[in-house]
Amino acid sequence: MILTANDLTAMTAILGEPERLDEKTLLWNLRDGASGRVLAVTLTSGVQMEGGEESTVVSAQTHQGYVELHDVTAYLCIEPDEVMFIAKRDDRFSSLVVGRTCTCSQFANIRPSLIKADLTSIDPTLLMAAMQLSLAESLIDML
Repeated sequence: MILTANDLTAMTAILGEPERLDEKTLLWNLRDGASGRVLAVTLTSGVQMEGGEESTVVSAQTHQGYVELHDVTAYLCIEPDEVMFIAKRDDRFSSLVVGRTCTCSQFANIRPSLIKADLTSIDPTLLMAAMQLSLAESLIDML
């Protein structure tokens, strides 16, 4: 994924103005006063992967842990305060959802059929992923 000025404008509208660490890296250092949570979100494009491929990597660091999503292929702004980053690989996809109020969720190796499933018929264990990711159904279909 190559970020455009429009992409940055859309993400900034949700997460606020990022700090530019270098020509490839953006950092959102988020703080939520009401909850006391903090979240550092880093988006780096043009990361040299093994074999010479370039990739976009997004990471999120909280007091509870650190997560990364490699090979980001798309993103979706979810009003009012979240951005979903999506990585599609073969017949599966993964996503990292970060929010202005320092929320952070990761879903990995999801089958696209899950987001098209009838929510009343799926195993309750799969419900959160199905509901969250159904927001990106049309985008995932295009990847």
